[in-house]
Amino acid sequence: MGRPLKFANLAALCLGLMGLTAGAQTTPTVTQVPPSPAPALPSGTKVTCIQGPGTGAAATTCPVLKLDGYTYWALSYGDNRVSMDIAAYDASGKLVAQWEKPGARYVYGITVNPTNKTVTFAGQSDAKITMTWDELAPPPVVVQVPPAPPSIPAGMKVTCTQGPNTGAASATCPVIQWKGYTVWALSYTDNRVGMGIVVYDAAGKVVAQFEKPGSRYVYGITVNTTDRTVTFAGQSDAKISMKWSDLLPPPPAPSPQWVLQPGPQGATLKQISVGSANAIWGLDSAGFNWKWTGSGWQRMGGTVSNISTASDGTLWATNPPDSLRVLKWDPAGNKWTWNIPTGMKQVTAVNANTAWGLDNGGSLFRWTGSAWEKKGCCVSQLSVGSDGELWATNPPDSNRVLRWDSAGNKWTWNIPAGMTFVSVGSAKNIWALDASDGVFQWTGSAWQKVPGALRNISAAGDGSVWGLNAQGLVYKWQ
Repeated sequence: MGRPLKFANLAALCLGLMGLTAGAQTTPTVTQVPPSPAPALPSGTKVTCIQGPGTGAAATTCPVLKLDGYTYWALSYGDNRVSMDIAAYDASGKLVAQWEKPGARYVYGITVNPTNKTVTFAGQSDAKITMTWDELAPPPVVVQVPPAPPSIPAGMKVTCTQGPNTGAASATCPVIQWKGYTVWALSYTDNRVGMGIVVYDAAGKVVAQFEKPGSRYVYGITVNTTDRTVTFAGQSDAKISMKWSDLLPPPPAPSPQWVLQPGPQGATLKQISVGSANAIWGLDSAGFNWKWTGSGWQRMGGTVSNISTASDGTLWATNPPDSLRVLKWDPAGNKWTWNIPTGMKQVTAVNANTAWGLDNGGSLFRWTGSAWEKKGCCVSQLSVGSDGELWATNPPDSNRVLRWDSAGNKWTWNIPAGMTFVSVGSAKNIWALDASDGVFQWTGSAWQKVPGALRNISAAGDGSVWGLNAQGLVYKWQ
């Protein structure tokens, strides 16, 4: 299940990572701009940006922070107090929030700590103030709008009243505007005592909705900046509350990507073989096998030329220099056992009792439990999945990719060519590499290019996929 024996001293090829999509909290960025916040300064403040911590000389630009569509300025005060006024402007230049933060003045730099999710503003004498990303969020704004949301989800209606003790319809409805979203408190057509909190994006699309029991027929919304909640008030002044963070649509699941994993200490892997998320083995350039413990690699024994991890955790191997020896790993004895007939240059295993082998001539053999039974010819490399799905490649024949037809007892040729190596976890988890270390996933009808560059790859029946790049760095697909 790993790509055997193919090494070359190629230049490093970077693994492409598929970034997270919008929806989750973005990472703040810092940029330099002219010293003129728009459209106007808050009362009692001024712009004082200096060139560094040990000088009062004015800088020609000011550092500003950008986060979630807002721009943040670290302003000074007209009375020169040792404080900064952190002012947040929206995309139109409107001041939407400000905080006085004592401890520093006259900003010269801003730094972002993604690990702690904090921002630090540095000023005169290198004094600093720090705020969390959450602290920097301007509060939601309540506005009155006509009672006509962009769309109304099924089973809901608009019912906005003039007050807590009247059913008279209001000419407007209170809504929340925050971080580019608009939040409506709708009612239900069956008049249940509950509100449908519906979140719309800037295009008017519904991106989230929540049923909140306890109140109906909204008349007002209040924002509490201390405990960071919003309260929707309705008939008979019954109320429901939500946290600010709960008003946002849930972030999308992260896009799949290759994530770097630790490598074995003092060794470089040339092959990786995955039977499942709990059965991962590597083979180093000296032929020693290493077991993944969940956080690192443990060297177990050696030496062999090629390994295959089955879905039940059984580890098989071949060692062509030693009379084409075929072996199994004995975990109790921490050693390779030698009781399997020889003759194979590669083995790929389904479980402890089922495996396929390939001899030096490219002939295909199936392990019967006591002997190798010849089944077909001729390919260069094999991989079998936990469900018995068997594929092969034959690079000398125009990089042909083949699938074993167990009913016809033959190789079928209807898979698009172009791959030099294939790894099968199951019929639904098949990966391949081309001659340029390109990574591909089988969709069921075609090869789909996946970001990254790998020299060796291994897929398992449970969906696990691991790989090695040209330098032996270890990556996991997640």
